[in-house]
Amino acid sequence: MRGPRRAERRAHLRHHPRAERRITAGSLATSAAAPGDLVCLSGYTLFEPTRDPLLTWVEGLPEGVEVVLDPGAPFATFDAELVERVLARTTVWTSNAAEAAELVGAEGPPADLCDAVAARLPEGAVVVVRDGPQGCAVRVGDETTPVAGFPQTPVDTNGAGDTHTGVLCAEVAGGRGWVGAARRANAAGAIKVTRRGPATAPTSAEVDDFLASR
Repeated sequence: MRGPRRAERRAHLRHHPRAERRITAGSLATSAAAPGDLVCLSGYTLFEPTRDPLLTWVEGLPEGVEVVLDPGAPFATFDAELVERVLARTTVWTSNAAEAAELVGAEGPPADLCDAVAARLPEGAVVVVRDGPQGCAVRVGDETTPVAGFPQTPVDTNGAGDTHTGVLCAEVAGGRGWVGAARRANAAGAIKVTRRGPATAPTSAEVDDFLASR
């Protein structure tokens, strides 16, 4: 988009603030999610006005669509009815240890938190609990696996969790298992914290190079 059309587009955006919040269940359905796809929810999308259309759409997704919940800090502030409604459709939970502890009302090592969170989710749900530079724990079925991290001297940790979730989902969507995907997500998070700014996730090739050097 160049010249006058670009200027027109900028003007249009200036006069329509928060356009990304104007969704409907119908508009979301145009994504045509199918079994094998992953839909990632953030706790930050569960405020009005996106909450109701988003949940209506998610609850109508076909069986076999993985619903990945990255709860973020807001999830602990929601009322019990909303929390249970979201958990009932969550097939993959991925969070830091503090967020997992908030859900289950108890602290503990990531492996124990994985088991406790799984008890709140539908049978067979996958649980990933991050532990900063130490890596994460991944519960698949009845087995919980620790996945080592790659400690770095951090420059900026803002966006590290989002990087981990994004790479985790991308790797699984590409056919990798959850534990293997978590290892690459750990590597991606390690790279990200050495860069300033939240939108500095590494490419797949950069993750390959990072892991090859370990």
